[in-house]
Amino acid sequence: MTALGQELVANRSVLGRFFAIAIDICRVGGSFLARIIRIRRDRAWLDELPDHLLRDIGIERAEIRSSTRLGRKGGRSERT
Repeated sequence: MTALGQELVANRSVLGRFFAIAIDICRVGGSFLARIIRIRRDRAWLDELPDHLLRDIGIERAEIRSSTRLGRKGGRSERT
């Protein structure tokens, strides 16, 4: 929970605290769900590309899962 959320929860009744916590959980869960949907959509899009286009992007077919989950090169910076 964020510091602002903790401050708001401390100054409310039990019912108010419950709703504040429930809203915070829904917000975090919503962003997590959106990330999962984005990862699956990107994997499906990359799986449809031919190998020569994947090479142009800078990844190989075997790297699609790690690239969509962790970002480019598994979180490592790009070589120059």
